[in-house]
Amino acid sequence: MSEAAQNQIDIRKAEAGDSDAACGLVRRSITELCTLDHNGIPAIVEGMLINKTPANMKAWIETLGSFVLIAEVDGEMAGVGAFTGDGEMTLLYVSPEFRFRGVSKALLAALEAEARKLGLPSCALVSTDTAKPFFLAAGYVGYDEAEDDFGMDSSSMTKDLA
Repeated sequence: MSEAAQNQIDIRKAEAGDSDAACGLVRRSITELCTLDHNGIPAIVEGMLINKTPANMKAWIETLGSFVLIAEVDGEMAGVGAFTGDGEMTLLYVSPEFRFRGVSKALLAALEAEARKLGLPSCALVSTDTAKPFFLAAGYVGYDEAEDDFGMDSSSMTKDLA
């Protein structure tokens, strides 16, 4: 198989049956990749993970007006992204094995395309320090930097979709 074929990223709508695997991916991404944000401090890690449960993931997938997408590489779940019907990006996580392979960019592009289809003028999100450079490079701008409830820095960001 060629390298191009091996790196094919497929994006699809999440299904309720994806909830366990998607939740596991998000939890691993936070634990293993967001160390700049939690510094391995158990209370901060727990705060970041508290709502990342299979039941919540299933609810997010099944909620009308919520859009949850799955990125796959060679049939393996590589990323999870989501936004609400009003354009708030709520999830964008990549499996540690697929970091820096274009998965986050592909998911973000697919989420923004869905938002445009809905006629939304912009997308908004709250970024961790780990992801902030990624979102800045994708055209998001920060409008508020503050410490969140768990004692870590977070940046509210927005992007005009016009």
